[in-house]
Amino acid sequence: MSTSKSRVLREEAKRKTIHICGIAIPVLYLFLQKDLIIIGFVLAFFVICIIEWLRFRGLVSLPFLRNKERKKIGAYVFFIIGAFISILIFEKNIAIAAILMLAIGDAVSGMAGAVLNVDNPELYERRMKRPLVMLVMFVTCLIIGWLALHSLPTAVFGAFGATIADGVPLRIHSVQIDDNLTIPLFSGMLMSFVLIL
Repeated sequence: MSTSKSRVLREEAKRKTIHICGIAIPVLYLFLQKDLIIIGFVLAFFVICIIEWLRFRGLVSLPFLRNKERKKIGAYVFFIIGAFISILIFEKNIAIAAILMLAIGDAVSGMAGAVLNVDNPELYERRMKRPLVMLVMFVTCLIIGWLALHSLPTAVFGAFGATIADGVPLRIHSVQIDDNLTIPLFSGMLMSFVLIL
């Protein structure tokens, strides 16, 4: 493996290690009351706002950000927002499954994308994912949904929502919406839809 390939894979692995830490959110939600989780989110969001304010003024540097994120709001902010909204609006088990699909599914998908696209940096940076990467995302999220909810139809719908959010760009007025926000919301909405049928 060339030096450039190794570097890209190492950088992606670092980013996804941070991503995997998001598993702590649904784990805590298993054992704590919703009110306590919400208070924790509010405090965490306050801290994140301070970090972003300092970062935009060049006083703080976050090594896990991609170059294209340097002058934008960090993806980790959208991760927190997506998880927070999921806990607010979805039934507990649905919220847990949706956040796990974000934390684990997106990490696995990101590493698969890095491996497949590492020869082409421009392709690697594109939001549109290769079909094989989307398949990896779908299977990963299907397993997560099944383990969390013990319902195959619900898991399929959740995995489908997470895969579309992860693999297909969503733009509103030319502004691309971060998939850390859309993955848990799309998957959570589709899983909730199945449960009310």
